[in-house]
Amino acid sequence: MIEIGSRNNAPTPQHQTQDIYLFHIDLSRPDTPFCFEQSIGGGHCEQGGAAWLAVPELEAWPGEWRQHLQKSDCGWVAELVEGHPGVDQATLVSMILERHAENVKPVGRWQAIAGWFKRNIHFSGHYGV
Repeated sequence: MIEIGSRNNAPTPQHQTQDIYLFHIDLSRPDTPFCFEQSIGGGHCEQGGAAWLAVPELEAWPGEWRQHLQKSDCGWVAELVEGHPGVDQATLVSMILERHAENVKPVGRWQAIAGWFKRNIHFSGHYGV
């Protein structure tokens, strides 16, 4: 899966420190390539979840796909989808990946490692007290 956007929206009514919205393109699922994920409090097994959708399923999904993209810090995806009605799904996926690649800035090894820790390791509480 290719992560297009993610952002921690905490504190929220669901959790004080972790309510992460994510949007991925899953090339291994060409029929349903759009993955909308929410991780609440450490994962999506207890709270949150993930849904893989196709373009025709977006409007019927009760998860409010436009709002989810905004909360995932990639609202531009909704603008791109709405700006190209009638475009086939494979072309739309390619357009999203192209635009995403333009926004990716190269980083060094240590910056990449630090970014991974920031996205995946969450500490809470008081330390050194």
